[in-house]
Amino acid sequence: MIRSRQIFENNDLYKPYYKRVGLYFVISFVMISLNFSALFHLINSQSGVLILKDVNHKIKINQYDLDLIKRTNFSLENRILNFSNESDKDLIDQVIRDYLGYQSSSEVTIVYKNPS
Repeated sequence: MIRSRQIFENNDLYKPYYKRVGLYFVISFVMISLNFSALFHLINSQSGVLILKDVNHKIKINQYDLDLIKRTNFSLENRILNFSNESDKDLIDQVIRDYLGYQSSSEVTIVYKNPS
């Protein structure tokens, strides 16, 4: 009988009730604190849910800009191919007038001067 009582006294179930409840309280508090900390960092960190919305918006804007640049490049490539064909004299004439400022002898140029 003494031997079984010594085994029972060394067992954790022999601890008083208030010591067991305190241990459960501490473990519960630590687990709840860790859960709140993880939840806070999931929402509010640099790679959190709030930042994800901004990143998705920036991706959409950049995709739109990329599509616009691709369309512009495609139209410029078509213009370059038209220059190489030499069949479109009007296009060459338009570019020379726009970028180089040339005019024909029948055209009149009006220059406005600032009175300063």
